[in-house]
Amino acid sequence: MAWDEWEQIKAEVTARHDSHMQLNGTGGAVGTADLKTNAPGKRGAIKALVERIRPGLDKAGVHADETTDTTEREFKGWATGAGLKDAHNEWALQVKSLKARLAQDQTDLSETKRDFQYVDHDVKSSLTRIDTPAPDPRRNA
Repeated sequence: MAWDEWEQIKAEVTARHDSHMQLNGTGGAVGTADLKTNAPGKRGAIKALVERIRPGLDKAGVHADETTDTTEREFKGWATGAGLKDAHNEWALQVKSLKARLAQDQTDLSETKRDFQYVDHDVKSSLTRIDTPAPDPRRNA
């Protein structure tokens, strides 16, 4: 195969392919941005975490602690009291774990925009570092 013929085949293949990158199965239309974030949705989720969910969890946890403490005292010395105390200790661990998870979710939602921007800048800088080789003068000789 002659060099000119190879160059022609490469040019035809390049012309047939769109220059946009698209992942298989994403369903994105060619030429549109596939990866998006929902800033208003994130703001709404953060607001719900700050104003309703986390304070509601604190309130529910305290209420459960108070009523369970009272009930534990009523059943002190009984097997039911010991079982209730064990269940209450497990409840406290679960509430603590859920609080930590919700705090982490709030932090993650807050940092998503920044993280996407870092990825965009990293990809752009990686692409600009790619050096397209100069044509080989021997090819045209």
